[in-house]
Amino acid sequence: MGALLTALALYGTGSLLGYRVLASAGVGIAMLVVLAGCWVVVRPRVAVTRTVTPDRVTAGDRTLGRLDVHNRSRFPSVPFVAVDRVGAQNVELAVAALSSGGRRAVHYPVPTAHRGRITLGPLTVERRDPIGLFRRAQPITADSLLWVHPRVYPAVPLPVGLILDYEGNASANARLGTVTFASLRDYVRGDDPRRIHWRSTARTGRLIVREHIDTTEPTTTVVLDNTATMSAPTFEEAVEVAASVARAVQNSGRPVVLHVVAESDDDGAISLLDRLAAVSAAPGSPSSVLEAIQRLPAGGVLVVVTGSDPGTLARFADQRRRFNPVVVVEMLSGDDSVPAATRRRTGMAVLSAPTAAEAIGRWNRVAGGSE
Repeated sequence: MGALLTALALYGTGSLLGYRVLASAGVGIAMLVVLAGCWVVVRPRVAVTRTVTPDRVTAGDRTLGRLDVHNRSRFPSVPFVAVDRVGAQNVELAVAALSSGGRRAVHYPVPTAHRGRITLGPLTVERRDPIGLFRRAQPITADSLLWVHPRVYPAVPLPVGLILDYEGNASANARLGTVTFASLRDYVRGDDPRRIHWRSTARTGRLIVREHIDTTEPTTTVVLDNTATMSAPTFEEAVEVAASVARAVQNSGRPVVLHVVAESDDDGAISLLDRLAAVSAAPGSPSSVLEAIQRLPAGGVLVVVTGSDPGTLARFADQRRRFNPVVVVEMLSGDDSVPAATRRRTGMAVLSAPTAAEAIGRWNRVAGGSE
């Protein structure tokens, strides 16, 4: 609009004052505006499909987005710019002209430095004129999700309880009425079709089944206190601790339940790491975590990952009546006066550390009996 007004002003001034150069300049600018408009009027008739491989990664791992472009026209396509929104950023990808029916794949890196549930899209196809006067965009494909899981450190599960069958499923020897729903996971060959979770299957586009645990076996309950007062970097360390402990127990074949004090219900997560990828800090009171624990079934191991509190031992000591043992991982911020240490009482341990790596190091020493 500014260029067109400038052209009109130059032409009018030149005509009134008799300056042909000004009038010619106005006409030239007007012609450029018209040509630029004509340039963006022509839209490419293309089909674009986006894929992300893999769609679940650990923070810091490499993943690529891929656009498969197909020219559906009988004529060569015009060049265009594909703009994909990745989280809060726009990624612009120039796509050259395609022959009739031609195809081309365009790859671009997706940032995965930070844990999270990243939405890719909407994807638009834009036509821009060479001098940057006009832009015409059209939405072309739906959104996709990328799950960036928290980092997981090698952890040793606590040697608690007995497993009935190390070779079989955790619920294979369960008595009637002792099997309960624990989480969702991808379908693998041999799974009972009756365990397919159709709502999640429809949402993800692949078969998802319910995972059950036997409540007669000692269960490790991991509670992430996302209502505790923690800085953003410290909260990320807390999420990594919860992920490391839960993953270690899960890999050992023992039942594990993850509970987040204040968690969104419908975010599309199908695994423990998916849930921890989507979790965020939430408002709450100091009693929120205790109230949440009181609602949990008693028995087995209780692991609480929370922020620094001078009364940590007193707050959680009563839980020894319902769980054995109780392990509290206290994440320290830079301004905390509490020193990094391991404190133990009968049936209870408190691990204080500023980072996930140090916390899991202390955890492994406690699990191995060396601390």
